[in-house]
Amino acid sequence: MNHSCDGLTRRAFLALGALAWWTPRAFAAAGSELGLALPREVAGIAIPRSAYALRAAAFAQQGQPDFLFNHCLRTFVFGALYAGKKALAFDPDEAFVAAVLHDLGLLPAFASEHASFEIDGANAAETFGKSLGMSPQRADVIWHSVEMHDGKWALTSRQGPEAMLVAAGAAADVDGPDPAIIDGRQAAEAVDAFPRLRFKTRFTALLVDHCKRKPLSQRSTWLEGLCRRTTPAAWTDTVEDEIAAAPFAE
Repeated sequence: MNHSCDGLTRRAFLALGALAWWTPRAFAAAGSELGLALPREVAGIAIPRSAYALRAAAFAQQGQPDFLFNHCLRTFVFGALYAGKKALAFDPDEAFVAAVLHDLGLLPAFASEHASFEIDGANAAETFGKSLGMSPQRADVIWHSVEMHDGKWALTSRQGPEAMLVAAGAAADVDGPDPAIIDGRQAAEAVDAFPRLRFKTRFTALLVDHCKRKPLSQRSTWLEGLCRRTTPAAWTDTVEDEIAAAPFAE
């Protein structure tokens, strides 16, 4: 499936391609300069070390606030723990790229005028994956994994193990891990490796800011309730209004 990326700002488009020309050798050599000090394993989960993974991690670290970057890394760890518990076989590069980029749409640099943050983030992540040389099929997996990361589970679970991993991991970090899947020791190791950095306060502020900028973009999404509460004056139409406005006599 080919998804439109027309909503990306010029600034975002240029940023997405900034790392694409680096060779794996050049990237590895420059990793320390970029501050990439990713552990090789966290809570028994191997952190991918491919050129795809390292480039995505570097881009995420440069383009996101520190608390959001760490949230995305914990999302991968918690999601991989979920996948292991459920015996889901997943592509580590696709899952990792989707996880570390899944909240790009909350940042103004990647926001379109009208789309939800899930779609904006999915478009940006797909574009970045393609810029790295990923096939359209693999980039499509990344798109769905980002777009569905906070959607209805009945739909997300139909998108494959990578989408399930990102959704389960993000939910575990935002709402708290299910102790039947992620034990206290594993959760503590993830937080120790990637500290929360006042995540609750700063992430909530980021969501509120998004709702103030684009309140109507989040219809029928995870953020609709918050956007309605944050900007109630923007929510003036209802289902009844839509039905009444239809171009039919009755």
